[in-house]
Amino acid sequence: MLKAFLLLFISLEVLLIIILYLYYQNQVIRLKNEIFLELKNYSYTLKGKDFKVDIVSNSPDIKFYQLYNSDKEFYIYVPIPSIKDEALKIIYPAEKVDKEISKIKKQVLIIYVMSTLIIAFVSIVFASYSLNPIRKSIQIIDNFVTELIHDINTPLSSILINLKILKKKYDDEEISRIETAAKQIGSLYENMLILSKEREKIQKEVDLKKLITEEVEVFKSNYPDIKIALYLEDKKIKADESALKRIISNLLMNAFKHNVKNGHIYITLTDDYLEIENSSRPIKNPDRLFERYYRESPRGLGLGLTIVKKLVDELGYRIMIKTTDNSFIVRLYFKKGGQSHPED
Repeated sequence: MLKAFLLLFISLEVLLIIILYLYYQNQVIRLKNEIFLELKNYSYTLKGKDFKVDIVSNSPDIKFYQLYNSDKEFYIYVPIPSIKDEALKIIYPAEKVDKEISKIKKQVLIIYVMSTLIIAFVSIVFASYSLNPIRKSIQIIDNFVTELIHDINTPLSSILINLKILKKKYDDEEISRIETAAKQIGSLYENMLILSKEREKIQKEVDLKKLITEEVEVFKSNYPDIKIALYLEDKKIKADESALKRIISNLLMNAFKHNVKNGHIYITLTDDYLEIENSSRPIKNPDRLFERYYRESPRGLGLGLTIVKKLVDELGYRIMIKTTDNSFIVRLYFKKGGQSHPED
């Protein structure tokens, strides 16, 4: 909405400034014409107290009954009957010139302020109205997601249960791969579930080293060409296990999915933070990575990091993103306080 507002507001402001500039110039021309008529009328009778009269030497450069002006005054030259060497210089008072110019400027300023307020109001209304179709589209998507997750849960649960039964009968690598893929679908289901409703937050002690190792194993078999290095210290933390699992799963999914061929992932866990570094193509807009539905590539829904930010903020942690031309680093600080923010 801000971009739509600024686009219209700035465009109308530029147009307004141009119009007011032309209006100001027109008013100054009108003032000069009025002053000239007053000076000319005064020259016929020389009656009045507001004008100043001076006698100057006549010269070829002087043109009679033509308006001249300096910084603060306007004047005309008038011939003196029977005297060729001298002329009258009739001066319009400088105080009146300043007063009239000030009135014009004040009038222009009032018009500018009032017009700007009207433009701001119109821009807000237009921006709000123009974004209505987008809001409706997002609402339709959200409703679709809500309905979809209810339909996914039952068949997904059935697939996982039957895969466990098959694994007991047949120790087959292909079955394991299918199970891994089903778990990834389950991960997407959990993501959509978080967006569709409020979660029940249950605090318990979580073994982060174990949780990270288990989540890595879920993705490992589907990305055999990616080199994985783990540098994990023992770390237990009291938190919402479901939220932590979603955060770690989404960060790992992002690291695996948006990696390069024969790339790497380095995962470091210390007492203060979790860091995941992966090889990556250059990121175009690092400041938009947490936006809902924003994607740097056609792959994915643009929800993973949005959910990460939502959960990180709920837990009161901090998350930092750093990008280079060939790497993507995300660091999650467990110390409470602060807001999530991308950095490049």
